[in-house]
Amino acid sequence: MRGKSVPISWAVVTLVGAIVIILVVSWQLFPRLTAAQTMVEDLSPAFTADRVEGARGGVELVSAAVDAVDPMVEADGVAAEMPELIDLVAERTGVSREDALALLRKDFPHITGLLTSAPFDEIAVEIPKLVHYLGTAMFMTPDQVRDMLQRDYPKIYQVTVNFPVLIDGWNAVPGTEALTRFDGTPVRTMPQARDYLSEELVAPVERQQGNFRPLGVRGGVGFLAPLLLVLGIVVIIFGTTMVVLTWRRVPPNPVRFAWVVVPVVGAAVVGLVLALNLFPRLIGGQILLDDTRPAFALSRIEGDRAAVEHISVFVNSLGPAVLPDRGVATEYPALLDHVAKEVGVPTERVLELVHLFFPHTAALLDAVPFSQATAEIPKLVDFLASTSDVTTDQIWESLRADFPGVYQLLTNLPDITNWWAAVPGTEKLTRFDGSPARAGEQVRNYFLDDVIPALERQQANYVIVDTNWPELTVFAPLLTVVGIAVALFGLYIGHLTSKQLRRQREDGPNPPALASDVPTPAGVS
Repeated sequence: MRGKSVPISWAVVTLVGAIVIILVVSWQLFPRLTAAQTMVEDLSPAFTADRVEGARGGVELVSAAVDAVDPMVEADGVAAEMPELIDLVAERTGVSREDALALLRKDFPHITGLLTSAPFDEIAVEIPKLVHYLGTAMFMTPDQVRDMLQRDYPKIYQVTVNFPVLIDGWNAVPGTEALTRFDGTPVRTMPQARDYLSEELVAPVERQQGNFRPLGVRGGVGFLAPLLLVLGIVVIIFGTTMVVLTWRRVPPNPVRFAWVVVPVVGAAVVGLVLALNLFPRLIGGQILLDDTRPAFALSRIEGDRAAVEHISVFVNSLGPAVLPDRGVATEYPALLDHVAKEVGVPTERVLELVHLFFPHTAALLDAVPFSQATAEIPKLVDFLASTSDVTTDQIWESLRADFPGVYQLLTNLPDITNWWAAVPGTEKLTRFDGSPARAGEQVRNYFLDDVIPALERQQANYVIVDTNWPELTVFAPLLTVVGIAVALFGLYIGHLTSKQLRRQREDGPNPPALASDVPTPAGVS
């Protein structure tokens, strides 16, 4: 083996290059890291600090809205408590029950209207009947009534179309049949969907934003596969060339110093790992994958879409009634006047008939805009305190203990109306295209049209990244070990080259290389 150690060492270098290429192929690094890079680029907008904060603000608005509406939906909530509350007012004021209700409607018309509109499932039943009634009164078909509402009273039309859908799906959100929490608990109702979106969609983004954002800087992660492939190919070509050149003897300068390239390449690989912060970036990337894995299950992505779409129905149902400028507050009186004119009776008579035949829907419309109902809440509590000869704090405690559904509505409604035009936490929130997202409708659009589609687009890429071996934590140590090993082996080749050169000098000058000195391949004459 004397004189063959240098070419054998170069053959080992060539083998290292071949192993690197085999790993790139067997580990499917191109599809995996390409998928990772695509996912990072597509989801990066959702992980900016401003959008993470804005997403939390949006979920808080949804939470307040769900908490306000939930006790209003069915008969065992506010609807069951209101008769007792009216009886309490009658007892404290010394009037009949009917007079007590009339007093509340006179002094606190909006909040009383909202409270007496419960249960909302009755409104869902009344709305189609109301549309039919309008058609009968104005000698129009139901389709003609709907066309008129859509054309002349678009916000009321929006409510009539969406409100029944909202209530029908409140306790069984369509599309969530397979949706579960990370612990396997089913998610079907709106309160459950709210909790799921808050704790298992937005919360992981909050936890992992610090691990996600570094993945997109300094070239991302997509460059690793081509880098390793090119490195392997270059090492094979260079190593093979040096095997041929050193097989018989150490070549003359400058080729005899080619070994210097090997430790330089190894040092460059290690320097690249350190310069790109691959250790913390890829460790953080694996932590992110581990934390978000349940959220990227296909059934949960589909459930996300279903939940956010039902929240959109919520916004379309009640959003137009929240503030004076959202439409229903101006369209409802105009519609009453129009019907009165068409029928030929006073507007007050039309209003009486709506209250008579559709009491829950009429009461809800009496509450519009809901911001007025919010303004009346402290006045109502003060009134209850004065008639009961207790403090307002004691009234709040009494409501929480004896009328929990009413208490839940009264404490959450102010958040809805005060936040609707400018959701707290969304001061810097923008859509992916840069347009502002501050109002309730805009935040809904951000989730519905930006966040959920991005998750849907990247679900398959996530699976590619997450399910292939090895974990992301392997790559930085692997590159470091390869770089150090190559650098050390390059120094070893340099040592062997120097040793062989000294031996040749001791043995005398080498004759010039001749064609006859080159080994003839087997089978060639």
